[in-house]
Amino acid sequence: MPSTRSGARYNHSRSSQKGHRHDYGRIQSVTEGQELTPPQEALVDIHKASQKAYNNSLQHKEYQRLADLWKNCMNLYLTVRKFMGHPNTCKLLNGWHPLMEKKKMMLLTEEWRQNNPSPPKKVPKTDPVARSRNSNIEKQP
Repeated sequence: MPSTRSGARYNHSRSSQKGHRHDYGRIQSVTEGQELTPPQEALVDIHKASQKAYNNSLQHKEYQRLADLWKNCMNLYLTVRKFMGHPNTCKLLNGWHPLMEKKKMMLLTEEWRQNNPSPPKKVPKTDPVARSRNSNIEKQP
């Protein structure tokens, strides 16, 4: 009975007994007993090396993306910092600067806090007692 594609996938011993060989993705010689010529061997070596390089690149792809993202973020930050610190930029923005704006807001907030103190907190008359389910254990003799 000839083996079907699904049969060859699940029963490798049967397909190998009949002399069939299913090595998908690999370079093979046309017949089993034929020896490879030097150019064919070089081609097989090149193919194996390229497969290895491809698999390694797949493994490190996520790490490379993370490194690229970090590099892009740092370059953007440095560019913005350089742009915002340039004297011509400050002139064009009439002295507006995001960091100075933040500082002004902090000063305004601090000034508002000094002018409007928070009401004093009510102090409880007794310290609160911690309650737990196991508090009755201490009462037992």
